[in-house]
Amino acid sequence: MKRVLALLCAFIVTLVVMPPTQAHASASTSTVKLAWAYVALADPKASHWNSVDDALVGTGVEPPGVFRSFFRMDISPMHGKKLFNATFQGLLNSGACDPTIELWLTGPIGPETTWLNQPAWKQNLGTGTVADGFDSCFFNWRISDLVRQAVAAGERHLTFGLRAASEVGPRNLRTFETDQVDHPYWGRLRTPVLRFQYNTVPEVPTDPAINLNDSCGAEPRPTTTFVSTATPTLGAEVANADQKHGDRMSARFEWADSSGTVLGSATSYPGWEGRHCTEIPEGLLVDGQTYRWRVRAEDHYQEPETLEMLSDSSDWTAWQEFTVDVTPPTLPVIASETYPENATGGLIGTPGVFSFSPGESTDVVSYRYRLVSGGPSSGQVTADAGGRASVTLTPTVAFRNTLHVRAVDRAGNAGPERAYPFTPRRNPAPLVASTVYPENAAGGGAGMPGEFAFSPNGAQDVVAYGYSLDSGETLRIPADTPTVTVTPDTAGPHTLSVWSIDARGYLSSARTYAFMVN
Repeated sequence: MKRVLALLCAFIVTLVVMPPTQAHASASTSTVKLAWAYVALADPKASHWNSVDDALVGTGVEPPGVFRSFFRMDISPMHGKKLFNATFQGLLNSGACDPTIELWLTGPIGPETTWLNQPAWKQNLGTGTVADGFDSCFFNWRISDLVRQAVAAGERHLTFGLRAASEVGPRNLRTFETDQVDHPYWGRLRTPVLRFQYNTVPEVPTDPAINLNDSCGAEPRPTTTFVSTATPTLGAEVANADQKHGDRMSARFEWADSSGTVLGSATSYPGWEGRHCTEIPEGLLVDGQTYRWRVRAEDHYQEPETLEMLSDSSDWTAWQEFTVDVTPPTLPVIASETYPENATGGLIGTPGVFSFSPGESTDVVSYRYRLVSGGPSSGQVTADAGGRASVTLTPTVAFRNTLHVRAVDRAGNAGPERAYPFTPRRNPAPLVASTVYPENAAGGGAGMPGEFAFSPNGAQDVVAYGYSLDSGETLRIPADTPTVTVTPDTAGPHTLSVWSIDARGYLSSARTYAFMVN
């Protein structure tokens, strides 16, 4: 029955006491064989390529002869990694558990590999060590330097040979497991394996950006290189390939003046991958000055077999430039031909153009505005290169309106709010005439009909008239037939109220037409 390989390292495992919070082990992984073969002196032309048998090594009686085994092993996971330890590990199935088996670096193997056609035996890597216990025997060879050199040379795999240190008596044949096995103590594993302890050097952080407040989210960010605070929050995205191994990450930020002289640095608190930030402390940056900043990623892990904490760093990002601008704009200048300030202007419902200019400021990029008593009208308009902008607003009430405007500069600073009061005008009250019932005079009689004629009196775009007698029912007639017949029921004073209605639905001032019924 086959024995098993467990999560034993290729070296004696040492139990260490970890520091309470910040000790994080280096990453580890393993790879299994890509292909294998064994050769036999007794059958020198036979190929045993990817055999289902166990690997035979050494000299034996049953089966007789001398045997050697070869394994092509995958080292590609170590590309781009900082390798600490690499161990070739094999699980003995039968034979003596003593370190008399040599591991060699060999040339490539294939289906044509036989005793007479063996790969080159390039480098003797020694007899390694053995670990015997729990009904299992593991052979381990530390080959860290060899793997580092191969990875540096761009190799994707290495081929190793196993042979007895002495292939002439005493007869001592070993067999090694070559497949997945189960064990009551170690569980299910595969053998042989290459075990690696490594660290992935962090990649350069991405998405470096400034936040205007002390949050570490993606927003709010300035849309230009001008920032409206002297304590901006610097941030970037940090990736952690070794996070599943407990490897923590931080981001080191560095800021400098425009000439590149470093003024300070700070490191984010170690944590998982994602966005890391730091705030530049108060008192370091000056309004109106230009600065640079950059960031790199740093990981934190424990060196294998020690208590020493290590850290690897990515390259720095490119310098990011920004200018501190905490001075808000001055009061803007507002003008409108249709609706002059502090005056009665255009007809209610008439669109009016309101022009904004920056006054004493030189870096205005937009204006925020809101129209009170004439709403709902509010928003923000972009300024041109000279800091000028305009909006078209339509007042909907005929009493005092107030337009509030504040300038916004390139850094997002909003200046003080300027109030611009104005009053739209109504259409004038219509003219009213009647022969039967003249204004402010006696005429007609109770129950006698009388015609009343309405005219615009200079009102614009009149489409209808509304009227009511003595605050009674409100009636309406089209402007193209502006005559109505009214029949007073009683003698005495009466009042006819009349107003015009323009094409936009706005009412004129009301005409009060008083008359006396005989």
